[in-house]
Amino acid sequence: MRGTDVRLRWKERSRQLVKSCSLFDLYSSRRTSGAGKTGVFSILVAPDWVTIVPVFRVPGREDEFLMVRQYRHGADLITTEFPAGLVEPGEDPLHAAARELEEETGYRAARMTPLGRVSPNPAFMTNWCSTFLAEDLARTGGLSLDETEVLDVLQIPVRALRESIGSGELVNALTMVALLLYERGRAAGDGRDAVP
Repeated sequence: MRGTDVRLRWKERSRQLVKSCSLFDLYSSRRTSGAGKTGVFSILVAPDWVTIVPVFRVPGREDEFLMVRQYRHGADLITTEFPAGLVEPGEDPLHAAARELEEETGYRAARMTPLGRVSPNPAFMTNWCSTFLAEDLARTGGLSLDETEVLDVLQIPVRALRESIGSGELVNALTMVALLLYERGRAAGDGRDAVP
């Protein structure tokens, strides 16, 4: 498989800023492939993101996720998803995850574990999204939202999310990826998510 990498890889010959926006910069990139093809491609340079999977573990009860419900302007709909946000310039993704969790939910985690990192859309975006499991949650106070953020915080049983993901308000792709990473970690770990 690696023998085809030279043919598959494209080299950037020039890059021009088309538009700078608050969330990303749009570039036009002229590239040439190892097979000799040329083309101009749109590239979105965006900051990295984090998604947090906060879990309440209560003995004798099914584990529950702490989630947020909010309006999403791009899709023009209300979604229920895991807390998430941008990694600030120079910020460590773990720090960003802890910060976003507290800002969006009013909870802090005693333990944060990395679950994985994905490229949200490698076809034209440059950024990465890191997912963290947040455990041993403790309430710290109220929410500390950005000026344009409005959201509700709710708890959803793990099984209910697993059964409903991909329907209704549970359509955020990065929430689906985070659930998959959580399930993979659970399968490799202690498997606690349901009443014994």
